[in-house]
Amino acid sequence: MLAQSDRSHRVQQILEQATVWALYVYAACAVISVSAMQAAYIFALVTWGARVYLQGHTQQLYLPLLIPFSAFALASALATVTAEEPYHSLLEFRHVFEALLFYLVVNQVTTAARATALTRVLIASGTVMALYGLGQSLAQGASFRVHGTMSIYMTFAGLLMLIDLMTLAQLLCWTHRRQLVWAFPALLIITAALVMTHTRSAWLGLIAGCCVLLGLHKKVFLLTLPCLALVVLLLVPQAVKTRALSILDRRGITAQERLSMWSSGIHVIRDHPWTGVGMGAMVRVYQRYREPDSPVDPTRRLGHLHNNVIQVAVERGLLGLACWLWIWLAYGYYAWRLYTRLGPAHNGAKALVLGSMASVVALHVEGLFEHTFGDVEVITLVYFLMALPFGIERAYVNDATLAS
Repeated sequence: MLAQSDRSHRVQQILEQATVWALYVYAACAVISVSAMQAAYIFALVTWGARVYLQGHTQQLYLPLLIPFSAFALASALATVTAEEPYHSLLEFRHVFEALLFYLVVNQVTTAARATALTRVLIASGTVMALYGLGQSLAQGASFRVHGTMSIYMTFAGLLMLIDLMTLAQLLCWTHRRQLVWAFPALLIITAALVMTHTRSAWLGLIAGCCVLLGLHKKVFLLTLPCLALVVLLLVPQAVKTRALSILDRRGITAQERLSMWSSGIHVIRDHPWTGVGMGAMVRVYQRYREPDSPVDPTRRLGHLHNNVIQVAVERGLLGLACWLWIWLAYGYYAWRLYTRLGPAHNGAKALVLGSMASVVALHVEGLFEHTFGDVEVITLVYFLMALPFGIERAYVNDATLAS
C-alpha cells in the first residue's frame, strides 16, 4: 500500500511538472501559432485534470468567479436550445470551455515568481514576433498591415496590445535595474509593431490600458508620456498618421459600416431580446436585418458585428449579456481589492495585477469596435492574464501586511 502511495505521489509530481511546462509552452506560442497554443493549454488541462483525479478530492481547488462563469455558460446553453440554428450554435458553444484556462492558471500559477516567469516568456515571445512583424513592414512598405504569423492583422494587434500593457506594467513596477535593460527595448519594439498593424481599435485599447496603469501607479515622471506620444506621432510614417487621424472621421467607410452593423444588431436584439438568435447564426441572420442603404457589401459573409456587447446580446440575448458583464465586473472588484492590499514590498505582484487589469480594460475598449471576445487567440490570452491576480493572491493570504 505504501509503495502504491509513493508511485501515485511520483505520478502526481510528474503531472504537475508537465502541466507547468505546458503553460510555459502556451506562453511562448500564444503570439506565434494558434494550433501550438491550443495544443499546449489542452495538454495542460488534461495533465492537471489527471492530477486532480489522482489526488481523489477537489476541496483544494480554487474556483473564483465560478458563479458568473457558470451563469454565462447556462445562458449560452439556453441560447443554443432556443437558437434559430441549434446545430451551429452547439458547435460554437465549445468556446465557452476556453474559460477552463482561467481555472488552470489560477490553480497552477500560485506564486508571484512563477507568474512573473510566465509573463516574461510571453513578453520575450511577443518581442520576437514584433520584430518579425516590423520585418514585414520593412519588406512590404509602411502601408502594409503587419500580421506576424497570425492569419489576420487584427488578431496580431490584439495580442501585441495585451503584451505591451504587461510589459509596461513590468517597467513601472521594476524591482531591479536590470529589468529596465530588457523591458524598455521590448516595450518600444512591441509598440512599434502594434502601430504598424494599422489597427485603430487596438490603439484605442492600448491608450485605455495605459490610462489604467498610469492612473493607478501615480508616478510623476509619467507626465512626460503625452509628450513622448506626440513625438511618436510626428515620427511615424504618413500612412500611420493618416490612419490615426481617421479615427475621428465618422464619414469613413469603416465607420459607416460599423454604425450600420450596430443598427442592424439593435433590431435583432429587439426581436430576440432574452435568449438571442444563438451562436454562429449571424452569417445568415444579418441578411434579414441588413439596412437597405447599408454601405456593407450585400454579398459579404458577416460573422459578427464588430462590437462585443452587441454581438453577445444578439447571440445570447440580454440574459447572456447580463451574465457576461457580471464576469468582468466581478473580476474588476476582486483584482482591485487585491491591488489595494499590496504594499511597496510586493512590487512584483503589483506589476502582475496592474497589467492584468489594464489588459482586461484594453480588451473591452478594443471590443467596442471589434469582436475580440470571439477571437480565440485574444480571449484565451485574456483568460490567462486575468487569472494571474487570483493565483498570486493565495501566496499572500497569510501575509501580515495584507491581512492588516
